[in-house]
Amino acid sequence: MRPSSKEEFKVELKLGGSHLCHIKIFTGRPPHYGPWAEVFNLSPDFVGPVGAPRLLRLTQIHGAEYIEDGETFNALRRGISPEETWLGRLLTRCGFCIIKDWYFPEGWLEGGMKLQAEKV
Repeated sequence: MRPSSKEEFKVELKLGGSHLCHIKIFTGRPPHYGPWAEVFNLSPDFVGPVGAPRLLRLTQIHGAEYIEDGETFNALRRGISPEETWLGRLLTRCGFCIIKDWYFPEGWLEGGMKLQAEKV
């Protein structure tokens, strides 16, 4: 995956050749922007009790994109709170608090809709 800036890295994690997830890492631009990471395209096979929690506990993520996750997308559209979706519960279990469900346009660099989360 090609970076959109010198501070940004995009990584696809695989295990035994199988896709696990993508992670976008922004190393920051001090003093104005701190580092963050986003997780997206989580494989349903990876979101089990071991893989995703281990990964998420190691990261300080800024958001988890859910546009490819029909279950979370549909639950949020039905009015279920972000914390009550499977993705929100997973993030909470891994020590994150959900700040909000959002999409913010940034001139075609914003990515998809995401749950913003931070370590408690």
